[in-house]
Amino acid sequence: MDNSSISEIDQTALLVSHLTQMCMNADNADVTFIVKGEHLPAHRNILAARSEYFRALLYGGLKESKQNEIALDVPVEAFKFLMKYIYTGRLPLKKMKNTDILDILELAHQYGFIDLQTAISDYLCKDICMDNVCYISRTACLLDLNSLSTACYTFMDENASSVLKSDMFRSISYEALFGLLKRTTFFADEVEIFKAVHDWCRFNEAKSDKAEKLYNQVRFMLMSQHDLLNVVRSANVLDPNRLLDIIAEKEKSLELPHRATSLAELTIANDKIKWSPTFSNMLSLNGEIDLGKHIMVNCIRVEKSNGWYKSIDRTYVVEVSVDNQRWSKGVTCTASTANVTVTHFPAGVARYIRVSQVQETYEISVIKAMCQKLKCTCPTGEKKH
Repeated sequence: MDNSSISEIDQTALLVSHLTQMCMNADNADVTFIVKGEHLPAHRNILAARSEYFRALLYGGLKESKQNEIALDVPVEAFKFLMKYIYTGRLPLKKMKNTDILDILELAHQYGFIDLQTAISDYLCKDICMDNVCYISRTACLLDLNSLSTACYTFMDENASSVLKSDMFRSISYEALFGLLKRTTFFADEVEIFKAVHDWCRFNEAKSDKAEKLYNQVRFMLMSQHDLLNVVRSANVLDPNRLLDIIAEKEKSLELPHRATSLAELTIANDKIKWSPTFSNMLSLNGEIDLGKHIMVNCIRVEKSNGWYKSIDRTYVVEVSVDNQRWSKGVTCTASTANVTVTHFPAGVARYIRVSQVQETYEISVIKAMCQKLKCTCPTGEKKH
């Protein structure tokens, strides 16, 4: 027999079993919580040991410390689950309703159960779907849970059109909607974004100041003149003079506030590159690429064909453009390996890529456009009320 099994006793499972029997059991209970009319017995010592909030409530000299019954205005089912967690350290999230999970998340935040809050947030980040993303984002923004908010926004970015058309969109909170509209990566037809925002304002009977702030986040300059005159004007949410100003500015503007898809990586094969001689040097080539849509880019990776002058350091100059007319300042790629060169630049919107100082069309195997993830926080930009 292993000596360690004799010298060290581990009966935590038995302890948890006994604590589970005590949970909401009147035997030896010394305080009762009244929640939505239900009487839930508890033990002050256990609650105080598990939570600074309950320690202050039950032993901190507040009036509740002298009361045998304490009324709480919280969801009863969520509070029962929280009690079970307090006594056992366990919660069967997969067997629970999303509404209960979100209620527990709010209670964990309210009562200072940070580990539980983090665990639930991590679980929800992986459980986001079309049916719950608006509800989850509401709670995430309410509690300032940046990682969960970012996960919700990323899901909505990737499914923008479907989110806008979903009936659930009406349930998104003002703060979450405001933050969503600010995102350049929330990429959908702008007239559809306007229609969804307009429907949200009417359904939720948004106050004029909040409605105005939401409409101000709509990028009207991305709409066609037909949509501005037939959709926006008929909604009667913009002053006629402002509408005319938008049309005039759209016609003379050199740069529009494009939205763009956020992709981890987009690979362009050699046969998708359009080659042409460089005007200033007929011995080198320019390769131009139409990505087919606007994407967020902050890194371009140029991979040379196998065997192409591996011993020679080859540098390329990369430019990006949203309209194939105005190009960014050229950035020189630096060698990462013998066959790979990479260039980094501030994240921006691009639809076209141009690579110059190429000697032969078969010199390049593929070009990869990517937007490497940066640390981000919940971009609501609005204080919660």
